[in-house]
Amino acid sequence: MSTLKRSYLSTAAVLAGLASLPAAAQVAESGNPGWALEFTPYLWASVSPLHVDLGTRPSNGVNVPVSVFSTNLDFAIMGSLEARKGRWGGLVDAQYVKLGVTGSQAATALTPFSNLDISYSQQIWTFAGFYRLSEGSFTVDLLGGTRYLYAKTDTELSTAFAPVTLGQERNKGWWDGIVGARALVPLSGDWALLGYLDVGGGGSKVSYQAIVGANYAYSPQTVFKFGYRYFSFERDDAPVIKARLGGLYAGVGFRF
Repeated sequence: MSTLKRSYLSTAAVLAGLASLPAAAQVAESGNPGWALEFTPYLWASVSPLHVDLGTRPSNGVNVPVSVFSTNLDFAIMGSLEARKGRWGGLVDAQYVKLGVTGSQAATALTPFSNLDISYSQQIWTFAGFYRLSEGSFTVDLLGGTRYLYAKTDTELSTAFAPVTLGQERNKGWWDGIVGARALVPLSGDWALLGYLDVGGGGSKVSYQAIVGANYAYSPQTVFKFGYRYFSFERDDAPVIKARLGGLYAGVGFRF
């Protein structure tokens, strides 16, 4: 590997990276019996310690914990789209993050005086339907659907004593089924508090995300959104064994 492209704030990530940010998209209340739509581009400033399988000993599956000492974002794009008619609706949330990680201490688990560089890209897609259980003084939606996760790592391990650099590329995509709920509590004026929680499993041993935030209705067509989001997944195999993504998010919802 030549110069590693540096990147990271995941959502992931960012993430970017979210993770889908399904809870951040809240469709406007309206007496209109037709479909209400909302598109929300957003930014998630997340930093994650990754637990990566380097594949250096495939026979016994040695995994090396990688602490993120320095991270730089290479590219990220995130957004959600939600549609609702009456009490029923659906949403799609997507994020893509590409980043670079350098962690020399992680490599010492394999050999002293070594350095480990990882190029990491991640996708998280959430597809869910929801039913509005209650509305009025507060709104509660029950959600169910699927989440697709994709991770790709390109690792480079070098030592002070070896002129040859060892590298390996791995990628994997998998699906999780999810169930969850979200709540919106209006405050005085144009403010509202937002809460979201979902849990999933399937391709992951377990995955879940939680969001707490606030929405400000600047106008009937524009809503500013910000808060904190946490996303986690754990797997049994490569390329990424564990990821814990947490950080602030901000976005703007456009209602149609």
